[in-house]
Amino acid sequence: MTTPEDAPLHLDQIASATFRATDEADGRLRRLKDILGFGNHNIPARLAIARSLAVADPPAAPSGDAGMVIRGQNLFGTGTDAATWVSLVVEHAGRAPRDLVEFQAWVRAHWARGAAILGGLVDEAEGNSDEVWRLIAETAVPAASPAVAEAGAGPASPDAAHAVPVVLTVGEVGEDALTGSRVTWPLNGPGRSPHAAFMGGVGSGKTRTLAFMLRALRERTPVPLIAFDFKGDMTDDKFRLDRAFAATVLSPPHAPIPLDVLWLADRSPTGVTLAAQRLRDSLATLKGAGFGAVQKGLLGDAAERALRAHSPCRLADVRDALRQTYAQQGRREDGAVTTLDDLCRFDLFRPEQPPEAFFRQSWIIRLTADLPELVRVSVVTLLTDVLDRYLNSLPDAATDGAGNRALRIVCVIDEAHRILGNRLPGLSGLIRLSRSKGGAVMLISQGPDDFSGEEDEFLNEMGLVVAFRTNADARAVRRILGPGANLAMLENGQAWVKVGGEATARRVIAWR
Repeated sequence: MTTPEDAPLHLDQIASATFRATDEADGRLRRLKDILGFGNHNIPARLAIARSLAVADPPAAPSGDAGMVIRGQNLFGTGTDAATWVSLVVEHAGRAPRDLVEFQAWVRAHWARGAAILGGLVDEAEGNSDEVWRLIAETAVPAASPAVAEAGAGPASPDAAHAVPVVLTVGEVGEDALTGSRVTWPLNGPGRSPHAAFMGGVGSGKTRTLAFMLRALRERTPVPLIAFDFKGDMTDDKFRLDRAFAATVLSPPHAPIPLDVLWLADRSPTGVTLAAQRLRDSLATLKGAGFGAVQKGLLGDAAERALRAHSPCRLADVRDALRQTYAQQGRREDGAVTTLDDLCRFDLFRPEQPPEAFFRQSWIIRLTADLPELVRVSVVTLLTDVLDRYLNSLPDAATDGAGNRALRIVCVIDEAHRILGNRLPGLSGLIRLSRSKGGAVMLISQGPDDFSGEEDEFLNEMGLVVAFRTNADARAVRRILGPGANLAMLENGQAWVKVGGEATARRVIAWR
């Protein structure tokens, strides 16, 4: 006997049901409706749902006030039209809905995500209707699979489908404080840097702004995230980055990171030697380590010995090899061995996944204040190092016909002032070299002063700099944002914003 709960959902139930997205989605689609001349609200809503269905990943449940109501028969039509829409939504979910409420939730999520995607295209087109249609057409074209690639062309790039233009509004408002014009950032446009720095004092809104932009980014393309969370707030009800990216949250050493962090792309003699020197340089930068030239030399020899002998290799293998090296040379163990001893007291990494598998997923790594500083810096050091080595082992990321480059991963470092100044080789490599590989780095810090300890001028490599109210050295502010910028006098929700390619910074209303 079929119970009411088991009864299948019928088209007539969907036709008479009500559907809605969010007030924010409605605002974006009203703008689209006006630009493209649609007569009814159901047309841009259908377009939004269709655009979201073209994204393979499931959409995140949207938040915010509920939007306007559209009945199912107006949203999906009737007969064959309605059956087609319902089939597409169900096929995307991979199963039948449990009930009408769940189906309404699926539609709401697709509607909101599609509205965000279309809103980004409208921003990129600056309201030009012909350009909007062109961008919609370009982003709707599916990438060829290897099975249908043209003869002689070789297999399609696995990230070709993700080479779509990503234009983000700077903050929830994104409005020039003087002109009222919209301020956007073409993150992966041709010739653009995909890296960003968000700065400001406590409570200024820097993390709020970045989290909003990251959620919008995820709605545009299914890029994975690796984030280092020093305050533990990236997953709270305000920011919700774990839900937006379907991320796994780890708190080492309580939950070790399942990554072969000492992975080698090249196990040839030269490849092992180079990897050992890179590991030596990374470990020698750990805060408080203070390795001298002799210690660095011995550490490099020990790292090479461990990497040759073990696959996968663990930090404990490097420590043991270092002890053997000291014993063979009749040296007393010193600070280098003590540093590795302290590090190996914690189960930080387990070599369960190679980088290829690990970095295809999203992770939020919590590094809270109760952890020793050595542990927090070491986790960031080793993870950015292996991410840099992995990305640079890959071919350049695919681009679309307009030169927009596919994104392979976004790396976010909160409270980056804890890391900046340590001269991490991996972080430096990611910022200088990863853009062609599909990498994007986003740093959250307290102000321009935090970057003064880096040999590389990181802020010059940023495609976007957003600086909220903070007390910073006036010379650093002028160097980065120009003579007119005064961070100490900004109002709540306002920031000085420098978008790569623009001559001057602008005062922008990021949130209200």
